[in-house]
Amino acid sequence: MAEGEFVRRLGEVGHWQDNGRVGPLGLLADTGLLVHEGLVLTRRAHEEFLRTSGVLRDVRTAARRGEDARRRAAEIRSRHATYPVKGGLNQAICEALIGLNARVVVVLSEDLEKGGLRSIPEVKAAVRDAWLSLRGLERQVEAAARGEDLPTWPLLVYSQAKI
Repeated sequence: MAEGEFVRRLGEVGHWQDNGRVGPLGLLADTGLLVHEGLVLTRRAHEEFLRTSGVLRDVRTAARRGEDARRRAAEIRSRHATYPVKGGLNQAICEALIGLNARVVVVLSEDLEKGGLRSIPEVKAAVRDAWLSLRGLERQVEAAARGEDLPTWPLLVYSQAKI
């Protein structure tokens, strides 16, 4: 599995303008803001985690049973809270973090922000926590119960500025 499916440099993720692709780092830097280097763990990375960890199976089982989404989400989170990131996803995250060469990073998602992370195991634990957020799992159980695709979300991992 190609690293680019799971991890992208923040500067590579952007939008199109008439003169070509413009990344968010360039846009922010153009406004005069200090911009730190970062990574985006893609939706594909989240899908891989769901599949390999067994979370996907548990979400679908909960949806079929018609159980209370919030209670079931808490059970799923508890069951998978220590599941290690494995395989190609693990390799892609480790290589990207080494390439980022940051002493301290922040992991950011809609439901979580963890900073002060100084090691690869700490970052991977924060990534797992973001993908196992109670509200996120609840949304996934609800979507599966409606027969919809499970929502997934990218994560931002960026270099934390020294203060």
